[in-house]
Amino acid sequence: MRLTLFLFSCLLAFLAGHMVNYSIIFLSLEWYNSHSLAGIGYGLCFGPPLILGWFAGVYCDRYSPRKVLLVAQNSFFIALLLLWLAFDIPLDEGSGKLRIAILLSAALFSGIGWSFVAPARFATLPFYIPFTKESNSTKDKQKLTTATIMLNLILMTGFGLAPMLLKQIQVAFNWQAVLQTATVMFALSSLVLLPLSFKFTSKSTKYSSNKAFKEIKASLLFVKQSSYLSQLLLLASIAYLLMGPMQVILPSIAKDNLGLGEIAQGNYLSLVAFSLIAGGLLAMLLKRKGKLGWQLLLAILFAGFGIGLIAMVGSLTLSVSLLIFSACCGGIAISFIVAGLQHYSSDEHRGRVMSFYTIIGQAIPAASGVGAGLLAQAFSPSIAMVITSSVIVVATSIALFSLKQIRQLDSYT
Repeated sequence: MRLTLFLFSCLLAFLAGHMVNYSIIFLSLEWYNSHSLAGIGYGLCFGPPLILGWFAGVYCDRYSPRKVLLVAQNSFFIALLLLWLAFDIPLDEGSGKLRIAILLSAALFSGIGWSFVAPARFATLPFYIPFTKESNSTKDKQKLTTATIMLNLILMTGFGLAPMLLKQIQVAFNWQAVLQTATVMFALSSLVLLPLSFKFTSKSTKYSSNKAFKEIKASLLFVKQSSYLSQLLLLASIAYLLMGPMQVILPSIAKDNLGLGEIAQGNYLSLVAFSLIAGGLLAMLLKRKGKLGWQLLLAILFAGFGIGLIAMVGSLTLSVSLLIFSACCGGIAISFIVAGLQHYSSDEHRGRVMSFYTIIGQAIPAASGVGAGLLAQAFSPSIAMVITSSVIVVATSIALFSLKQIRQLDSYT
């Protein structure tokens, strides 16, 4: 029951958080018709973890990660308040700049929230799993792997369902209703988590009197000494190149290439959610089939190739099929990666290792989103998507030949 309630809290928070991100993207396009502004806004949503994420991992090992995420989640309320205030600013030449500043400030506070909330939720997860008394038992590791994949599924569900829910609410009511819905979701998420307390013992006693940088350095050394962790984090960097363009460019491709209306655009983008979920479920089935490394590498390769094809087709049926295929492969890859990171992390370093993962999972999409937005502004959304696809395919092809440990990985048991 405690695990179920925790996962429900995560679903509410991730869904509301991605609604904030998509609001910033859609409002940038609606108010200013600017892909570059949408890219910069998205970059601010996921850019702060590049700096703050290092400290988030330290705090999750020093203090209860549940308390860390409860405090950090308040940053989203500030972002929503700023978005609400932006609607009261007129769009004329003088005040329009002020609205841009408020919009980007909201994106920044959203990024601060993501910096701490995402790694804290992954670090909190093991405290709600009923482990056996036997230390490091295979059964316990399988429980952790399964629960981690479930949490990652919920994260991807929030990413995919947010645009559909946002568009449905916006068309049926207005933008203020969208912001109100996200606010209520965050409030419920925190309320559900409040009674789910647990006993926490700091894992950072060795460095408790020293600066956080020493703890970060110790965990970086731990990652460096584990070939699996370092290679999984590298693959996460490649896989997350998919996310930025999918959020920044896909709305324009749905509108311009496929001619979809407001609600249809939201429904089209929501296919990403169902496909990511399907990919995560497939990962749970495939994780015991062997050749895990090959499955992971090929899933990233096919996902990258698929998004490039999406940009070149005008058929709705074919575009939907390619989107489902690409997102499904992405779901498989990300699920394998995050499960592997949990499996190979020690208790002492888990919070910081998962913070490294969330830094990648937020900073890389931010960078690719900014880059894709600038490319779309300079050329076209389709060309920007093809360029991103080419980068992913080339990087994964290199990884196929160079990451020997991953290529030989058979299972996590």
